[in-house]
Amino acid sequence: MRYSSNIVFLYYKDLEYGKNFMTKVLDLEEVMDQGFAVVYKINETAFIGVVQSSEPKPGDTLVSLNTENVDAEYKRLQKLPIFESTDIKFMEHIPLRSFFFNDYEGHKFEVQEFQKEEDKQMF
Repeated sequence: MRYSSNIVFLYYKDLEYGKNFMTKVLDLEEVMDQGFAVVYKINETAFIGVVQSSEPKPGDTLVSLNTENVDAEYKRLQKLPIFESTDIKFMEHIPLRSFFFNDYEGHKFEVQEFQKEEDKQMF
């Protein structure tokens, strides 16, 4: 299986509003708080997150796909029609390794590999 789970991130100018919406309206369980982003569990393999953004556009989203081998997935995708691809970067404060890219119509994607074993088990 190429991807073990996914997280769809929604961008909010008012992060507290987004967090309250997830817990009070959707009644979802918080599973990770990164400070600037919070992740909630929908089921065993589907998650939704809220992200602080100073200038979100209506409908701003990011689809993050969790993998066990970000290097192999990076190499595979670089040969395909993706746009505005970044290099793989290490985010020490989470910690995870990931890269971002867009599709032809501008939808945003991230492929990520968590580094802590407990995060790998969760996602």
